[in-house]
Amino acid sequence: MPDRAADMGDPGARESLAAAQAELLAALVAGGPIPEGFDVGRVRIQAHSLMGKRRGSVARVLPGLVRALGGAFAKEFAAYAEGRPKPAGGSRADAQAFLDWLSSEGRLPDQSAPVVGGAGTSRRPR
Repeated sequence: MPDRAADMGDPGARESLAAAQAELLAALVAGGPIPEGFDVGRVRIQAHSLMGKRRGSVARVLPGLVRALGGAFAKEFAAYAEGRPKPAGGSRADAQAFLDWLSSEGRLPDQSAPVVGGAGTSRRPR
């Protein structure tokens, strides 16, 4: 990426940097294209790492769902998260959105997935 520190007094340079940062963020967390000037391999490695961290956070919120999906959890989460940045509200909101997505896709295991509860708890639906 070009050195833009010398140009930060220029409003156009700040706008350009902000646009490049937004493009990089989209590439890292939402499957967007990798902006020109960035190492494609390194951005992909970092995006993969961030996806793993996100998946792990959701797994901690929904351990029953992880057990119910077994080996398919990572694949299902990747399908859900592709092109979707983490929603506002953190891991609980992401977990609930994942449950909603699984349900809408007809992939939610019957009677096995807990709903996201408050105060750090999960509970099964009745």
